[in-house]
Amino acid sequence: MRAMVMRGTPMCAHVLLRAPHCGAAPPCCSKYRASLWPPRRGPLRRRPLPVQKLEARLPQNHRPLGRRLDLLPSHRRSRPQNRRRSRPRNPPPRRRQNPLAGPRRGAPRKPRDRAPLARPSHVPGLPRLARRRAVPAQRIATDMHATPTSESDQSTDAPVPVARILDALRDAGQLRAVNGALPVSIVDLVDDSRRVTSGSAFLAVKGAMQDGHAWLPKAKDAGATLAIVEDEAAARVIDMPAIVVHDGRRSAALAAAAFHHWPARAIQFTAVTGTNGKTTTVGLLRHLLDVAGQRAASIGTLGVLIGSAGEEMPGGGGLTTPGPVELQRVLRVLADRGVTRVAMETSSHALHQHRVDGVHFAAAVFTNLTRDHLDYHGTMEAYRDAKLELLSLLAPDGVACFNIDDVTWQHTVAEMDVSGSQASAPRRTTFSALQDADVTAHDVVYDATGSRFELRVRTAQGTTQHQVTLPLIGDFNVANALGAAAGALAMGITPQDVADGLSQSPQVPGRLERLRTEPTVLRDYAHTPDALERALLAVRPFTMRPDGAPSRLIVVFGCGGDRDRGKRPVMGSIAERLADVTIVTSDNPRTEDPERILDDIEAGMTRRDHQRIVDRRDAIAAALRMASAHDVVVLAGKGHETYQIRGTTSYPFDERIIVQELWDAMTQGGDDS
Repeated sequence: MRAMVMRGTPMCAHVLLRAPHCGAAPPCCSKYRASLWPPRRGPLRRRPLPVQKLEARLPQNHRPLGRRLDLLPSHRRSRPQNRRRSRPRNPPPRRRQNPLAGPRRGAPRKPRDRAPLARPSHVPGLPRLARRRAVPAQRIATDMHATPTSESDQSTDAPVPVARILDALRDAGQLRAVNGALPVSIVDLVDDSRRVTSGSAFLAVKGAMQDGHAWLPKAKDAGATLAIVEDEAAARVIDMPAIVVHDGRRSAALAAAAFHHWPARAIQFTAVTGTNGKTTTVGLLRHLLDVAGQRAASIGTLGVLIGSAGEEMPGGGGLTTPGPVELQRVLRVLADRGVTRVAMETSSHALHQHRVDGVHFAAAVFTNLTRDHLDYHGTMEAYRDAKLELLSLLAPDGVACFNIDDVTWQHTVAEMDVSGSQASAPRRTTFSALQDADVTAHDVVYDATGSRFELRVRTAQGTTQHQVTLPLIGDFNVANALGAAAGALAMGITPQDVADGLSQSPQVPGRLERLRTEPTVLRDYAHTPDALERALLAVRPFTMRPDGAPSRLIVVFGCGGDRDRGKRPVMGSIAERLADVTIVTSDNPRTEDPERILDDIEAGMTRRDHQRIVDRRDAIAAALRMASAHDVVVLAGKGHETYQIRGTTSYPFDERIIVQELWDAMTQGGDDS
């Protein structure tokens, strides 16, 4: 029952007339006589309808040219009104909420133009916190191959409540005491006093070389409003609000995870540990895990790389495994950029120092265990135990992948089989290039460009075979590829996709990387006895001339300063035994006397036909001058590194650039040495 009028025209509201007021004043409309329509208030206020409905229901001769208005009382309308739902007079009692669970929040409204919102899942062993603001799916796990945004776009200046960090520490049993009036919130969390800004919190951690408590005064002067300490007295001396914890290292990881909103909950992790092969295995894993719908990244010696192509992202702190604060910051940025899978190098130092606490791994790959880092761990047993701490960080359904070609891990698997409850032991799989295992390589053929082999995968349904053409030189890279395959299979990648991915794997920087040909110049990160031996054995078959006459293998290497001195003579002996020409030189001497390092290396060498050149650039120049077109030159030790550490200063030193400069100078008739 509707009429359409211009505001201000006297109208009759009679349901049959629908026309300007006739003056007869029928009883039904006497009270509406000669008034302005529609009224601004009351049951006859304006109620417009869609134009299509109005035009269909009104006669043509009663369709004025102004607004279309609804004049009928509300109780006679056919359309319901949009009113708020009234609360019942006697509502049922609400269920009492757990007072420790934090404020309850409703589910976030789903935007019409966006995909559903992602919700981070709870990780067993970590505290449950109040749900944080949901992150749009464009930023997490929806369009994994979208163009990543810049890091600055993901940074936030929003203060973080201190209560969140307190809850995390309390739930983990690390909170010991609270001193002073804590700030309500902080704007940053750092463990380096040089990065302290106004309103930030400073983590004072006792390190292997320095004690962070000594930098509390500097942090306070820089504007820190909160300290997280082990030593309660140190915070009281400078009169600074502090959270006192039992273990600074564990607490640093927990506090950083809480500060950055637990980024690890939105990511699946694969860990790779071992003395050698971590970087190559992690690079292959990043390539295998970066599939449609899942964006992958890697964290390790090469830094933070995203995607199969290895797009570089700032961060990592220059360590194999970043410190806990830097690690959580990097994970936050990766999660915000849509990364859902991360392959991470986990060093023995990182495991022993609890840098990765708060991260639970879906798979853990154990490559090998040979002599290294005894200056830190003391004994091989302590070194092995530090590596095995990774098992405690596996998720409940995580898989441990062991290289049973390594004697240590072979014994470890045997011990796990005969001791302990099978229900409590982690799921595990094995890989091998030499014997029967769950993942194996058969019919391996090596050449100067890589290798070819048949990948066999044993599952509960049977064994499958897949052909692989691996573009990486050396038998040790076959072992690395098998480790990456085992880790990828544990993450749900199919065997055929693994085989196809290995055949298309990219070159890993600094791992028998070819810098030039004629002569062939390779650079490798081999800085341990086992790695040096494997690298030299891998390239020896290619030191042959086309006529069958042998060519020479020339190695240039050194040993790092302020590191394990016991491996230096061992590496000297290996180089002398496997290479035709050995040039001993410097490799990050740090604060040690370079001449003393070379003395230690020469102690393991019996012949005196090697060369000793302290300056590494001069040593490379000497190797290039003596090499013929068919010789092979291996630059061992630095690999991907682009610096040389002398004292406490890093100087630019990129062997790729240096080789090119020296060769250009030689071919132009000059001598750059």
